[in-house]
Amino acid sequence: MYEHSFPNKRYKETLQFLTKVAPAPADILDLGVKNPFSEIMEKQGYSVTNTQGEDLDLDTSAVQNTSAEIVTAFEIFEHLLAPFNVLKDIKASKLVASVPLRLWFSPAYRNKNDSWDRHYNEFE
Repeated sequence: MYEHSFPNKRYKETLQFLTKVAPAPADILDLGVKNPFSEIMEKQGYSVTNTQGEDLDLDTSAVQNTSAEIVTAFEIFEHLLAPFNVLKDIKASKLVASVPLRLWFSPAYRNKNDSWDRHYNEFE
């Protein structure tokens, strides 16, 4: 996943923010498949469940049926056609999310080799 650049700084800052607004121990539903940051959260004392790669534009049952008190969504919403659908169905008491901002070095893109790796939305 990170062949040439592991996002150490982003992960450090994200973890600092998460532990400030939602300290461990806590149950987290992390939108997106298991990833290196899921493991970092677990090492910090969070109980983390990830979604399973389902299309969250069409299937929001993971957020509707979870008992997790926190939903995290790190760099996920830009990949959805309609992020509002999953946002409106979140039942958890907290949502901690990040999105890439539309900056001169971060335009919308589509990976021709991976149909899931594309940005449909940009945020400012």
